Amino acid sequence: MLAQVVANQVQQGAQAPRTTTPGERVRDFMRMNPPVFHGSKVDEDPQEFIDEVCKILTIRDVGACEKAELAAYQLKGVAQIWFDQWK
Repeated sequence: MLAQVVANQVQQGAQAPRTTTPGERVRDFMRMNPPVFHGSKVDEDPQEFIDEVCKILTIRDVGACEKAELAAYQLKGVAQIWFDQWK
C-alpha cells in the first residue's frame, strides 16, 4: 500500500515541503511590503504597528516565534533609539 502511494506521488510530481532559511523568510516578509514604523511621528502607535504586522503574518500562516522575530526586525532601528532614550 505504501509503495503504491509513493509511486502515485512520483507520477504526479509531488515534492517534499521545502524548508526555508531565516534569510529567505525575511526576504519574503519584505516582499509583502509590510508597514513601516518610523517612531518619530507623535500619533504613531507601536501597538497598532505590531498588530498590523501580526495580521499580515497570520494570513501567511507564520508561527508565533517567527512573528516576533520579523516584527523585531522591522523595529530594529526604532528599538535602538527607544533603548538609548530609556537609559
